[in-house]
Amino acid sequence: MAGPDLIVLGQSTIDDVVPAEPGPWRRSVGGSALYAIAGARLWIDPARIGIATRTGKGYPFDLEGLLREAGIGHVAINRTANEHLIEWLIYEEDGSRRSLPRNPAARDVGAEGSSTMQPFYDVLLGISPTAEDIPPAWLPAAAVHLCPQVGTRHRDSLGVLRGKAGRITVDPSPHYSRKLDAAGLAEFLAGATTFMPSSQEIRPLLETMRPEAAVRTLRAAGFPEVVLKRGAEPAIAAFADHCQSIPVTPVPIVDPTGAGDSFCGAYAANRLIGCDPIESVRRAAISAALVVGCSGAEQALRLRLPPSQAGK
Repeated sequence: MAGPDLIVLGQSTIDDVVPAEPGPWRRSVGGSALYAIAGARLWIDPARIGIATRTGKGYPFDLEGLLREAGIGHVAINRTANEHLIEWLIYEEDGSRRSLPRNPAARDVGAEGSSTMQPFYDVLLGISPTAEDIPPAWLPAAAVHLCPQVGTRHRDSLGVLRGKAGRITVDPSPHYSRKLDAAGLAEFLAGATTFMPSSQEIRPLLETMRPEAAVRTLRAAGFPEVVLKRGAEPAIAAFADHCQSIPVTPVPIVDPTGAGDSFCGAYAANRLIGCDPIESVRRAAISAALVVGCSGAEQALRLRLPPSQAGK
């Protein structure tokens, strides 16, 4: 059996969601990898997609069954003995959210007097997959998408994947991206085809220059393509000699979780099938709009394109 054309490498999480309005919290399956797949499968046959992820002890969901229902053709789950990360996701009326780890070893993070994030990072790294979690038979692959990860996971995975993927898109983590300038990011992520930060992930850069200039600076630093995600504001794409803003249609938001992940997954899928960066951004924005209009990864993995977009 042939391997997947698009590999998504990222986390599967346990999300304990606290709504903005008073009411009961709920436990749900989540994770950047699932939302990236939700965005990608709207544009390509899900049988062409593969996921490489990890679960830890006590993981309560039937992840394989959920992915099978979504039509995903290739699933690699590394079941580790590590404790799986559990987070409170606390929403506010404006759609913003905060997260706090529930694992006993990491509960001091965010608490009064807490001085380090290291306990949280330690738990997170335990469930963060690396390129070694990708089955060797899947490589080389036409495209790989790296979901946000902390530490040196992205740099390490890019090194392993060198020469084994036609395109590599990277959605960075603010835990490292805010500490590096444009040249530092290009060096840290050497081998990435497309760098896809949000405004929050390059906030220090945007404090010194306008968004278009920041994107041009990142492109000049060495990334072949740069796509800046800006929520309801126009996305900005730079590639070759082009730098262009692409409008995003405002939509009602039910749950903002996974918007950026689904955008990146859809972009990777559309570049895979030959769409240019501008059209890929336009389609990625459609995926993100659909995802924020539902609630949770399970619903996101069941989404379908509206008739006006299907077949385009």
